Amino acid sequence: MKNSIYTFIAILVMLLNTACSKEIEVDTGEFQRKHVIEGYIENGENPWVVVTNNMQFFSSFNLDFTSMEGLKTLSEMFVTNAEVIVSDGVIYDTLELVYDTAIFSGKPVWPPLRYTTSNLVGEVGKTYTLQVNVDNQMYTSQTTITEPYVLDTLWAVYDKNEPDYYWLHTMIHDDVNDANFYNCYSKRLGIDDDFAECFMCLWDDKFLNGQTFEAVLYRGSQSTLLQSNDTIDTLSVYGKFHVDDTVALKVLTMDNNSFNFWISLQGSTVVNSNIEGGALGVWCGYGVSYTEPRSYPKKE
Repeated sequence: MKNSIYTFIAILVMLLNTACSKEIEVDTGEFQRKHVIEGYIENGENPWVVVTNNMQFFSSFNLDFTSMEGLKTLSEMFVTNAEVIVSDGVIYDTLELVYDTAIFSGKPVWPPLRYTTSNLVGEVGKTYTLQVNVDNQMYTSQTTITEPYVLDTLWAVYDKNEPDYYWLHTMIHDDVNDANFYNCYSKRLGIDDDFAECFMCLWDDKFLNGQTFEAVLYRGSQSTLLQSNDTIDTLSVYGKFHVDDTVALKVLTMDNNSFNFWISLQGSTVVNSNIEGGALGVWCGYGVSYTEPRSYPKKE
């Protein structure tokens, strides 16, 4: 009798699940092909620009460029016939299309193709204009490399529940004379392939102008598509560093238009591109400083 009741309940649950399920079709609207431009120039570095075609929301792509599917992604996504010009007001230089040789190793690389030049090196305080000509369309933008900000104080705050893990804290001394916009990236030497954006570290001084305030630098997470290390963070240690880590930080400052683009990507359905002419994307100047790599062992 008991088994019959259990069987009846199981069948009833299955029927209810079947009756309540409904196929939902999502109307994403008519797809509009647009160019996407992503470009950067930092103090002491050459500019680089990537020009791609946008892709439909549910489309798939393969980043293994040694495979036929990866080569298809490469040909469909990346624009290789653009004329890309960057100027500091004195030098006007046409960037050359180059590729990262690591794409032939089968290792995920992003971006595999970029336009760059060695004739221009970013300088603090200079404004740089960008012009991209492709398919009889012209896109323009400009950005300024702002004064870098140097972190002068860092300390570890250990997690009581995970004693081998900690958060990094710092003090920010905001300049009252300027509107300032900050971001921070972290890298664990020997673990991370590159610097990764720290979580919740994109700030402006709208409410903190001229003040000194304490900030938490949550560890950045590497892209699951590009990170060669297979370690996946559990929720309990997400954003934290381990006592064995050797940590370097990359601190960025930027102008208002660049900040508006990045902040609009956080939870907004409207992206504030600073590219004129109808393309999506950003042309971004960064004032960059680095901290010396160091470890933060727990004090006994």
